[in-house]
Amino acid sequence: MRALNGTEAVSVTALARLTGVSAVTIRRDLTELAHEGLVTRVHGGALRSPKRGTAHPFPLRKTQDLEAKHLLAKATARLIDDGESVILDNGTTCDLVAENLAGRDITVLALSLRAAVTLAEAPGVRVVVPGGAVETASLAMLASPVIDVVRDFRADVAVLGACAASVANGLTCINPSDATLKRNILQSAARAILPATPRKLTRSSVHRFGTLEDLADLLTTSDIPEESLVDLRSSGVPITICD
Repeated sequence: MRALNGTEAVSVTALARLTGVSAVTIRRDLTELAHEGLVTRVHGGALRSPKRGTAHPFPLRKTQDLEAKHLLAKATARLIDDGESVILDNGTTCDLVAENLAGRDITVLALSLRAAVTLAEAPGVRVVVPGGAVETASLAMLASPVIDVVRDFRADVAVLGACAASVANGLTCINPSDATLKRNILQSAARAILPATPRKLTRSSVHRFGTLEDLADLLTTSDIPEESLVDLRSSGVPITICD
């Protein structure tokens, strides 16, 4: 763990050389540490996971994993049928999902102004905005008036955002108000979809709002480490690999 850092991955080969044990042992140990949320697995190695209470500012999240997020957004939009009612959560990936839903014959409760504008600019989507206070940068709406609207909205499908998701710790986020909102989203939707980049699937955040079993679909990209994928599949949630 002392050899790992949070910015540059250390390879399995380097860790094996450092500790004097086999690569097989290192991979097994990294799988266990990832399950505990202590490391983030990447292809061929690992990083030290950020602390659970570490904030993830919107400007940083907006620039991370852009190619993967575009893949996930397109695949998520394909899981939504015309005529459905949708709750579209806040978050950078959800904002990209909005781009792929523009012009569709659906009704969307958009929980960020950025997504709402994207959807409303093209004819087709019936856009509902809950109101309430708007966060700077993310343009998300998290205050109690939004929760009341979500409770009264009956959705065929919800597209969720999350700071992290794992078998051990469930679905988590950094903001307590956001966690309360997401719990209500899960209760108001017949099914829930979570598009998540691999880095989100081997870490944990502070506030738990659900479990993997609450999801109808979990989407991630093909660069997820095989060990992490095996762990996630043990939960029974359907997983779609996008590439």
